Amino acid sequence: MSKKPGPHRPSAHGQRVQESSVPLPRPLLVRLAAYHQIATQHGEEGNTTIRSGHMAALLNIDPTLVRKDMAALGITGRPKVGYPIGTLLPCLDRILGLTERKSAILIGCGDLGSALARYGGFSRYGLQISALFDIDQNKMGKTIAGLTVQPMEKCRRYIEIFSIQIAILTAPSPQAQDIADWLVARDIKAIWNFAPVHLKAPPNVVVRNENLALGLAQLLHQIKRSKTTAHAAEHDALRRRESA
Repeated sequence: MSKKPGPHRPSAHGQRVQESSVPLPRPLLVRLAAYHQIATQHGEEGNTTIRSGHMAALLNIDPTLVRKDMAALGITGRPKVGYPIGTLLPCLDRILGLTERKSAILIGCGDLGSALARYGGFSRYGLQISALFDIDQNKMGKTIAGLTVQPMEKCRRYIEIFSIQIAILTAPSPQAQDIADWLVARDIKAIWNFAPVHLKAPPNVVVRNENLALGLAQLLHQIKRSKTTAHAAEHDALRRRESA
């Protein structure tokens, strides 16, 4: 008489990945976040499983790498069926730190800051923007996504009362570093920086610099390379036809 399969238990390797206090290598962290996004969307489309080949194709990586990552997480898939999304997503949630709700403040309520404040997708990852601040008096009292823009004079007290640890910074570059230093002095532990400047902070403060200009430069360079490659291929094809 065959036994019914027991509840899923992560492998020893997967357990080490989940419980280790050692920071994950950045390439692995990027892949895990991408798996989470892809699996979430796949599940919202009505699917209950997702195949390694599907994730690999979207990320332009080898399916073998996806399967190695899944094995490290302790996630077992079925050939030609894939990995159960209902098991994969909670596992990724734990590893990526998405199981706890976190509040963040946003400083700098210009066009970019306003767009981020209105974006509802952060809640999917456990992040809620709970307060908006700016140094521009012309923005005081403005309502964005149900939140009222407050002066920086009120920011310190808000951080203390609500034990805020995360700040999103979209201030102009001339003020960005000064604001970051001020936040560090108020015991902010993480700064997500969208200002066009590379922020400096102590080792105990996590800073994520989102350089939109760098991303644009990389995009334009790739377009240029693609055109150059296509032109070279056309030239080679023409030369072969002429020599035939």
